[in-house]
Amino acid sequence: MKTREEIYRQEGASLLRIITTYHALTYEQVIRSFYKKQDSMKRLIRNLLKQGRIYYDPDKNLLLDCPGAAEKADEGMIAAYWVMLDFKKTVVYHTCGEFPVAINFFSCEAEYEIIYVPEGKEILFNRLLEKQTTDVKRLVIVSTPDQTRKLHIPHVLAYCVVALDGTVNYYQKGGDDS
Repeated sequence: MKTREEIYRQEGASLLRIITTYHALTYEQVIRSFYKKQDSMKRLIRNLLKQGRIYYDPDKNLLLDCPGAAEKADEGMIAAYWVMLDFKKTVVYHTCGEFPVAINFFSCEAEYEIIYVPEGKEILFNRLLEKQTTDVKRLVIVSTPDQTRKLHIPHVLAYCVVALDGTVNYYQKGGDDS
């Protein structure tokens, strides 16, 4: 049987991996990452904050890997993490992607990429992704459903609009609800 210290060590390592991988996430995102252990994670976060191993920005409600990281927080990464959390129960592994991909994650059935397309950058992302041959399924975050009309990215499973509270709405090409 595992001791309490062994359990906390494993959970602590998982929590630290998430924060150091993504650098800045909302407090709520980190808690939802451990949906079965939310109360113990809150205690663990408090302990890690006291130890100075993670940091918290109360104005932006962000948990951070280093002091001052809130000023450089990546809104695209935060939005992508909300999308990944919608799939959390089926996620086997997740990590940061390499530009233009924000997050890569794997489920039992498939590989996914979450891509954040800032408004006005549609041509750049079209060029970067149009000729890539891959079997990966893509979830593309846009500012508004109308933005999808400007995008021509292959293998898009859905377009997403992420609200500040983490609510994700999914769309098909052209802004129609899916």
